[in-house]
Amino acid sequence: MKACVLYFSRTGNTKRLAEPISESINAPVFDVASSESLFVENYDLLILGTPVEGFKPAKETVAFVERLQKTEAKKAILFCTCRLWKGSTFSVLTKQLTSKGYDTMLSFSKKMNPDKPADFSDVLDKIKKTLG
Repeated sequence: MKACVLYFSRTGNTKRLAEPISESINAPVFDVASSESLFVENYDLLILGTPVEGFKPAKETVAFVERLQKTEAKKAILFCTCRLWKGSTFSVLTKQLTSKGYDTMLSFSKKMNPDKPADFSDVLDKIKKTLG
């Protein structure tokens, strides 16, 4: 399965998680704030990350998903970074992606503190296990 990692990051936390995910599965990483949505047609699996803002995904992430072309039989993995709670972040994105033809295989959140080092080993293990 040909994968890419997509993220939007306002403070840098989501980018801090997206980059090791990309490295661990040897997939390119793209910032949705500076990327067009058409290139994702070349990938079978989207790994999409967003910060949680107001208990929902960032508006930039939602706008990117809205611009995706409809497809069939493609997969998605969702992740978010938050300080407290993920809220309805995954239900909003899953609903959007389903309407575009994507099946969400995994969703996970990671509580982040920009002032402390982060251990992403649990997250990377989840992704590798899901991808088999």
